[in-house]
Amino acid sequence: MSPTEQLALIKKSNADREIRDLLRQCLISAMNFESSSKESLEKSKTLVRKAGDTCEISSRSAAFTAASAMKLKKWNDVDEMLQMATYCPPAITSSIRVKSLAEQSKFNEALAELEKVLMFEEEVFSTGNYSISDEALDALCDAIKAEPESTEKMKRFRNLQRLVTKYGRRTDKSIEDLLFSPIRLENSVPEAEKVDPEFMKSQKFQDFVKQIPYLKDEKLKL
Repeated sequence: MSPTEQLALIKKSNADREIRDLLRQCLISAMNFESSSKESLEKSKTLVRKAGDTCEISSRSAAFTAASAMKLKKWNDVDEMLQMATYCPPAITSSIRVKSLAEQSKFNEALAELEKVLMFEEEVFSTGNYSISDEALDALCDAIKAEPESTEKMKRFRNLQRLVTKYGRRTDKSIEDLLFSPIRLENSVPEAEKVDPEFMKSQKFQDFVKQIPYLKDEKLKL
């Protein structure tokens, strides 16, 4: 299904207007992520700021925008958007943050973020733990290697790398694959919003929501 068709589906949906707006925003943010232009980044930032950090759908939009900013090396924008992605699965936000810090040669901060992957248990998304993308690990490793007199940092990195591997806190999925992973329906709506609970449980609504994350080929489905 093309982005245009998905937007039309959202418009015709019987879902709550606020949910339709959030899904539309998420889809547009995903499309802007693929375009990788400054103009698209600015449009996504405006959408995210307007929606705020209210649920997993809005947080995924912020994560897409953070990743867009990372492509363009707009580090302040990366930080701002990640702050508005608190409902996003930690595997996504941690991976973006670690890779972003690595590309800025902020190794101590990146290593500290990697330590958090081991320190905290994740409850909101029922995943059992945080995880980190191999893409982010590789970026950090390569950046430390390129830094002169980085022996101690590399030792610390290797130790953390062994631990995240040992405890199953790493994934071979790329950051892009993680961004396009399914949005958990039960975490997609703020409790304060008035939405028909029976409709949310219906197959029709679940089938509709499932189509939003899958903007790419079937091979990218998780």
